[in-house]
Amino acid sequence: MKRENLYVIIMTIKFVKIKTDFFKRLKTERKNAMDLKIKDKVFVVNGATGGIGRAVCFALKNEGAKMAISSRCPEKIKALAAELELGPDRLWTTTCDVTDEAQVEALINGAVEHFGHIDSVIPVAGYEGRWEWAAEMSKDNFDEVFGVNVLGVMYMLKHGGAVLAKQGHGSMVVVSSIGALVGSGGMAIYCASKHAAQGLVKSVARELGPLGVNVNSVNPDGVDTPMLDRIGINAMGTEMDKQARYDALVSGTFDKRAATPDEVAYAILYMASPWASHMFASRIVIDGANGAGDCVRP
Repeated sequence: MKRENLYVIIMTIKFVKIKTDFFKRLKTERKNAMDLKIKDKVFVVNGATGGIGRAVCFALKNEGAKMAISSRCPEKIKALAAELELGPDRLWTTTCDVTDEAQVEALINGAVEHFGHIDSVIPVAGYEGRWEWAAEMSKDNFDEVFGVNVLGVMYMLKHGGAVLAKQGHGSMVVVSSIGALVGSGGMAIYCASKHAAQGLVKSVARELGPLGVNVNSVNPDGVDTPMLDRIGINAMGTEMDKQARYDALVSGTFDKRAATPDEVAYAILYMASPWASHMFASRIVIDGANGAGDCVRP
């Protein structure tokens, strides 16, 4: 046998062994993967058609959960439902303007009516508003931003919390922002709204915790969604291209990138799961240590 042929045979055997070992490890890792214990649990999610909302929905599907989801836009929620490919025993959809309390109440009650109960409420809907310097701040911008980011959260906590407290168990995870912890020039109204929503989380957690309901938040900085690009345009204009704006926005992170929607989604699912049942008014910050983040924040 020629030496080169022998070499090919040996290398092929080594490759097959490496490949076999890899798939054995992968099978073991899958077997040992963390079970979030949310299979067949019922989740109510608003803002479902945005970047983070979509990721939450697909993560819930992957974990075998049931969901009642909503969006302001009927076309978008219909398209998302088609993508999820779930039957009515696992998915219920509706339209909901979170600034309208009656619609939020109908979302919660509709989910209960459809599934018989709910286990978790996740207010995802958020709005960054217009870029305004302090001297330019306007009531119109304030009303629009606070309508979604504060009233929308308040209504979900109010009506979702009432159902969960009556049941004696459940969780609510508010999708907040790093803006609830820091300020940002040009985004004072947005940051103020997120500070207000964080106050709701802390206060409602104190009320409902003793009744068996965990209320917490997930606070991402930049997430790779269309909202991040809108913020980049607002801050830097369109003279810079999209990649340059992105690079500038993430330049303060340790890993020079934004969070992915899936990273945020699974942090939310963890907070909503029984694994976080000893957490009340807690938060998960996902910011890449932007500006050294919690390495320096008190």
